[in-house]
Amino acid sequence: MRYVPRLGAVNAAIISLYFASVWGVDALRALMSPYYGFEHRAQAVAGSYYRALFDLHLEGLGRLANALSGVKFVIAAGFVAYLIDFTRGFVVAREPNRETLDAVLLAAVISLMLWAWPALAAGDGGLIRLYATQFLLLTGAMIVIAVERQLSEPAPAAETALTREAQPPLAELTAPTG
Repeated sequence: MRYVPRLGAVNAAIISLYFASVWGVDALRALMSPYYGFEHRAQAVAGSYYRALFDLHLEGLGRLANALSGVKFVIAAGFVAYLIDFTRGFVVAREPNRETLDAVLLAAVISLMLWAWPALAAGDGGLIRLYATQFLLLTGAMIVIAVERQLSEPAPAAETALTREAQPPLAELTAPTG
């Protein structure tokens, strides 16, 4: 019998390909840039928003830009880790690790909000569309995975009905014998 991975795992792998490449390239470019990535519109909007929010000077702004890019790079590496786990699971015919996927998706959503909030505050339509698309990709993957996991687990109502049938009624346990 041939192993076929579940839809949620395949969907997450496709999304991981996208985020690992796009976020990885963006983060690496910003980390290697002499201008802390501020030549990129998304980095400039996020940096200026958080600079004003935390009242940072030039040195703090550079550290903040590196921290934002570093977070994006770490999450891209997490997506690569999931891709490795998915590929290994496909080769040995087993499901990928759920914890890896859950942690990466949660971290990606939190990081996406760190990047999207400044774009929403600035009213930049292009960035808002980009982040809305990425947010829909992530939430769609989480919905597919949640529904798939709900369908694969046994229903709790069926378990309680089975345990009630297996146990004798309370009256039989307390009735006097003899």
